Amino acid sequence: MGRFSLIPALAAVMAVLCLGSCSSSREKTVEFPLVDFSNTTIVGISKVELTDSSTVLSVEAQYIPRYWIEISSDSYLVADGEKYALTGADGIPLDEHFWMPESGEASFKLVFEPLPLRTKSFDFIESDCETCFRLYGIDLTGKTEYSPAKGIPAAVRKTPDFDRPLPDPDFSARETVVRVHFLNYRPEMGDKIDIYVNSMLLGQTAYSAAIDQDTAIAEFRFLQCGPADALIVYNYCGGDFRIAPGDDMDVWFDMRITGWLSRLQAMEQVTGVYPELAGNRFIYASGKYGDLTALCAAYGGGSQYSMNLYSGEFADYKMTADEYTDHVISKYKAAVDSIAAASSPLMLKELQTVNLKEDAFIAMAKADDLRLHNYMNVTGKWDLWNKKFDWMESLHPEHYARFCSLFDINDPKLLMGTKSSEFAEAAADPDIDWPSAAGLESGLVPDLRKVYGLSKKAQDGVLTDEDFAVLESMDNEFYLDSYRKMQAETEKALAELSAMERMKEVPDVDDSELFDAIIAPYKGKVVLVDFWNTWCAPCRASIAAVEPLKSAELADEDMVWIYIANESSPLVKYKEMISEIEGVHYRLDQKRWDYLSDKFGIDGIPSYVLVDRSGQYGLRNDFRDHNNMKRTLSGMLED
Repeated sequence: MGRFSLIPALAAVMAVLCLGSCSSSREKTVEFPLVDFSNTTIVGISKVELTDSSTVLSVEAQYIPRYWIEISSDSYLVADGEKYALTGADGIPLDEHFWMPESGEASFKLVFEPLPLRTKSFDFIESDCETCFRLYGIDLTGKTEYSPAKGIPAAVRKTPDFDRPLPDPDFSARETVVRVHFLNYRPEMGDKIDIYVNSMLLGQTAYSAAIDQDTAIAEFRFLQCGPADALIVYNYCGGDFRIAPGDDMDVWFDMRITGWLSRLQAMEQVTGVYPELAGNRFIYASGKYGDLTALCAAYGGGSQYSMNLYSGEFADYKMTADEYTDHVISKYKAAVDSIAAASSPLMLKELQTVNLKEDAFIAMAKADDLRLHNYMNVTGKWDLWNKKFDWMESLHPEHYARFCSLFDINDPKLLMGTKSSEFAEAAADPDIDWPSAAGLESGLVPDLRKVYGLSKKAQDGVLTDEDFAVLESMDNEFYLDSYRKMQAETEKALAELSAMERMKEVPDVDDSELFDAIIAPYKGKVVLVDFWNTWCAPCRASIAAVEPLKSAELADEDMVWIYIANESSPLVKYKEMISEIEGVHYRLDQKRWDYLSDKFGIDGIPSYVLVDRSGQYGLRNDFRDHNNMKRTLSGMLED
C-alpha cells in the first residue's frame, strides 16, 4: 500500500515551536504512487522524493534475465504543462544497454529538475520515441487505492457465479462485433488499438482500429470461426478476453492498472466472495463468455498449474524419449491431483484442468523443440532454432499412445483453454499420428487434421473444388460453413484493394541468387531490408516507429527500404498493411523464406539486413534498437 509523508507541514510546526531556532527543509516523499496509465510492465516507480533542488524517482525493473533495457538522457517529467529535464542517474548508465541480472530484477534512481511541492500528479516520459517507457498520472496526493471504475454496467461489474461448469465451445462461423471502451483515457496515450484473436482454424489474427477521441471507444468487426481468446494490445500493454462467434459485445479496459507495480498494489485490495478478484480486474466484458473473461481476470487466466513450457527449464535436453514421456506424464498427474485438492470454484478447476491438458499435449507434440530450448538455455547458444541433433531421441508412436491414455484428446472443451490455437496446431501436426495413438476415427482431432491446412488457402482466396469436396464430406458442417465464408470474405476484400504497386514480383531466380536479385536495382544506395510478418506485434511496432523517419531524419533519395514477409502473412491483411508502409515489398513462399533465414542466421523477427553503397551486406539485429538504427543510417547517408 502507498505511504505518504508531507514533511513541509511538520517543518512549519517545528519552526513555530523552536521560535526560529530550527531550519526547515522543503521535502515530500510518496512511496508506491498510483499511476493512471503505464505503457510498460518492465519498470515501475517505488518512490518519489521532492526537494527544493531535485525530484528523485526510485525505479524498480523486472525483465528477462540477460536481456537489456535502456534509459534515455532525453527523459523528462511533465507537470501542469511544464517539462522538467533529467539531470542524472544512479545505478544505471544513460543511453546505454543495461543488462538485467540473473534475478531479472534491478533498482536504480533517476534525478530530475525539482517539481513544485504543490504538484498533485506528473508524467514520466522516457524521451519521445515510439517504444520508450511512459507513465502517465503518477499520483503525489497520497492515494492508496484506485476508485471504482466508472461507466461499467452493474450486471457486468458484479462478481459472477463461478461454481458452475466451464462453458462449451461455440462451433459456428459468424460476424463478431467488439467495442473496446477505454476507461481513464488520455489522447496522448495513442489513438490506435490492436486486438489479436487466437482461434482454432486461423491461429492468431491481428485487427486494428482507431479510438474515437470523443467517446474513447474502438470498434472491431470480423468473421469468427469457433471460440477464441483475444488480446488487447494498446501502447505495449493489454489484457485478455474471451469471445464467441456472433457476439455483439463490449469490453471495458481500465487503463489505470497497467504497470506491474500498479497491479501489485491493486491485488492488495481484497474484496468480494473470492479474494482473488481483488482490485486488479482491469478487464470487464459482456458477451456469451463474459463470465469466463471475469474468471481469467480474477485468477490470472487459470495458469496457476502451467507447465511453463517455454522457460528453457521445462525439460532436460539429455532426456531419452522414454524419460521425456515419463516427465510429461508425471508433471501432468501431479498437477491434476493439486487441482482436485484445491478449494476452488468449479469453473476455475475445469479451466485449470483444460489449460493443463493443452500444456501436456503441446509438450508431447514439441518434445524435440522443448529439449532443444533447454540445451540452448543451458549452453547460451541461442542460434540453434529448428536444428536437429543425432543425440536427441525423438518420440515414437508408443510414447504418444501412452500419453493419450491420460485423457480424451478429442474433448471439444480443449478449445476453451488459454492455448487453444496452439493445441489445434499441435493436433494437426502431420508428423504425429494422433488418431492412431488415441484410437480415434472421428471427432475434433481427426477433423482438425483434415482441415487445418486449408485455412491459409482460404485467407489467400485459393480454395479449390477439391478442397470443398473434402469439407462437404465431413460430418460437422461447421468446417464447410467456415471455409466458404472465409473464401468469400477474402475474394471480396481483394477485389476492393487497390494501389498495390508496392508489392513486387519475386525474382524468378535460384534461391542462392534471390537476395542479390532483390537488391540489384539499388546499387550505390543504402538499403535496409526488414524481415517481418503481419502477425508479428514487435514487427508492427517497429515499422510504426520507423515510418516517420522516412520523411524526417532519414529522408534521402539514396535510402531504400525493402520489406520481406512470407506467406504466413494473410494476403488481404498483407496488402492492407503495405499500402501504408513506404518502401518495396516482397512476399515469399516458405521455401525461399527458409533459405534466406538460414543464409543470414535470422533468429526471429523483426530482423534487419543492411546493404552499404558498395553492395556489401550483413545481418544487423542491433537495429532492433531504433536509436542505433537511426544513428547508423544517418552516418552512412552523410558519407
